[in-house]
Amino acid sequence: MKNQYFGDVRDLFKYDLLQRILNEISSLQKLAFIPMLTEYDPGSSHGNKRNFDRAKEDGRPGTNNEKLIAFLKKHGEIDRDKRDFTKIEEYFKSENSGVVIYKGHEYFDKMRRDEYFKNIPEELLHKSLVFVDPDIGLQIGNPTEKHLLYQEVKYLYDRMDEDSTLMIYQHFPREDHTKYLSRRTNELKEQTKNLPVWITDNEIIFFLLTKNDELKSQLDAIITRYKRDYQKRTRIGNVN
Repeated sequence: MKNQYFGDVRDLFKYDLLQRILNEISSLQKLAFIPMLTEYDPGSSHGNKRNFDRAKEDGRPGTNNEKLIAFLKKHGEIDRDKRDFTKIEEYFKSENSGVVIYKGHEYFDKMRRDEYFKNIPEELLHKSLVFVDPDIGLQIGNPTEKHLLYQEVKYLYDRMDEDSTLMIYQHFPREDHTKYLSRRTNELKEQTKNLPVWITDNEIIFFLLTKNDELKSQLDAIITRYKRDYQKRTRIGNVN
């Protein structure tokens, strides 16, 4: 992720879904936000989708949340090099949702990635919605600081308690979506011994993993209801 992307319409899906899960699962006491922040890139054209009216017309997920739209619009109008994603903390607190943003290194460094994850405090992995936000998503053949490694997924999953949920951000690559989702979910299952629930708008995907059958059932129900709210733009998988 990059600060310059903050306020893009994709953030509607991300933050609205996080809020929905926190609101509807009372055992999750906080959002534990684990950013994998990369440096400002003046040449990047990503993160420039800011037409919220068009997003509503297209039925994008999150567009029923007027308060979140207003918040993101305000921050999206700030100059690209001055945006600060940590301001989202203000929004969650205004909604009475607990949130802690992990502050390891200022920018995620692939040479110090082990240290970054090992320094995550235990309390962030207890009764938490643990959200990991890499720039691109899960590892590829030659992963960079923009990718989350499977060993890091396993490390976080093993450390979190049974009352927590791990949620991972992923961009869709240019390959067959059905095959991609099947491959990624099976690879995540190999690491964690559990099959993740997923939801996508065909641009980004969120994978959700938990150790608790009751919590899994609650996630299934939330994801199913969320899909009904945004039928035109969302698909879900691995729900009961």
